[in-house]
Amino acid sequence: MKTIKIKNGKQMQVDKAAKTIASGIMKVQNRFAIILQRTTTKWRQKHQWIFLYTLCSVFGILSILAIIQPFKAGETDKIIVIKSIMVPKSIYKENRAFLITEKEFREVQEYKDKYPDLKKTSPGLYDSLCLIEENYYSQQK
Repeated sequence: MKTIKIKNGKQMQVDKAAKTIASGIMKVQNRFAIILQRTTTKWRQKHQWIFLYTLCSVFGILSILAIIQPFKAGETDKIIVIKSIMVPKSIYKENRAFLITEKEFREVQEYKDKYPDLKKTSPGLYDSLCLIEENYYSQQK
């Protein structure tokens, strides 16, 4: 079964999403039908037919316009404008405040020695400490 990713990282099954969307559309259609039923019950049959033809014509015309509209794109819509992309300067070249000092590097190593089971208990923190060590070694070169 296929899955899709939602913004917050959770996964939702495609069938479940499709059923949710379809049920929402059905609810709106049912509400609309109930409202129309309530307003037209006291009308004569001739008025009901006129209203039905008018309603079908309006929604039919709107549907046709929605289908035709994408094909009527103007010349300005077809033009692709290319914009330049700014490449950011390296942080290390710009500002040396982000460099890791030897004192900070020692503190990271002492913390890892103090908590040897850190990889199992807090893997995110352990990864961050490893990144700090890697950055320290890379700036030494």
